[in-house]
Amino acid sequence: MEAETILKNAVRPKSQTSKENFFRKSIIFLAIFFVIASFDCFAQKITEGSLKFLKGQDKLHVVLNFDDVVLHKKTEREYLAMENEQWVEGWQTAKTSIFKEKLLEHLNKNCNVLCGDFPEAQYQAVVRVLKIERKLGYSSVGQHLEGPGARRITCEVVFTEIGDSYPLAKVSIRQDSKANTSVFTPTKIVMVTNTIGSAGSNTHLTGVAFGYIGQELGKLMNKKSK
Repeated sequence: MEAETILKNAVRPKSQTSKENFFRKSIIFLAIFFVIASFDCFAQKITEGSLKFLKGQDKLHVVLNFDDVVLHKKTEREYLAMENEQWVEGWQTAKTSIFKEKLLEHLNKNCNVLCGDFPEAQYQAVVRVLKIERKLGYSSVGQHLEGPGARRITCEVVFTEIGDSYPLAKVSIRQDSKANTSVFTPTKIVMVTNTIGSAGSNTHLTGVAFGYIGQELGKLMNKKSK
């Protein structure tokens, strides 16, 4: 048999095969990582219109809307039917106070336009809360928001001129809570729990996520209104 034929049919050294297998696995891993990252890195983006109309404005009326919210894969009515009366009362209180307070607090820290309850302003932003869910991997129960782990909130923000329903711009935004950060300090957990009872821990984490919604929305408004 010729030397060239023998070389072709010879078994490659094990070290070379191991290196090639490692290289292939690395390529596959990186490909999977970037595919996952491309789906999960979404934070906020303008899906319609422009925010240029905000330039020169000093006030913006902000409305927090829960009409279409889904709570951990259930409608709000379905989800609240699973909870006790105290939890439900705490949730309703948080919707009209804590969540909006955290949203506005961090929106105003990151935006040049003063945002709040200003029905006399020319423009408004309706923050439509679409989903509030507990991120996977923290519990095998999987049907309750209560318990440890970050909360993820998905919103659509619709900007209009007050008195007109025509959308000037729409922004999709999704943010996770990050417990024990400056957005909602740990020392406030006890205060929140004492105020709204058993919904306290959930409200703390959800409030953190609303803080981040405000933070990232404010940054986007500043950037895109110039």
